[in-house]
Amino acid sequence: MAIDAASVRRASGVAKASGVAMAAATALLLFTACAASPPAPDLAGFLERRATCDHFRGEVPDPPDPERLREISRQADAYCTGTDAQLAALRQRYRDDPAVTKQLAQLEDRIER
Repeated sequence: MAIDAASVRRASGVAKASGVAMAAATALLLFTACAASPPAPDLAGFLERRATCDHFRGEVPDPPDPERLREISRQADAYCTGTDAQLAALRQRYRDDPAVTKQLAQLEDRIER
């Protein structure tokens, strides 16, 4: 099979177009990965702690068990204490990040006793 100059130019054009498409796809993936990056450690830790806090705040044993109620109260105190101030600080820190602001807006401002 003979390869002529026109075939080489056509193949070269396809390779260049494919290279441009690959570069564009790679840039898009990197942009998407950066935009969907995991939350900052302080935010992630707070959200996990707050979820555990909210779990214990909503737990009520049925039938009422005094020992279990004391345990739930201890756990709620352990996970919830300080979260009101931490939530306020995170809202201030991430006030310019619409995605984080929206996520933090879903939480109650004052839950501590």
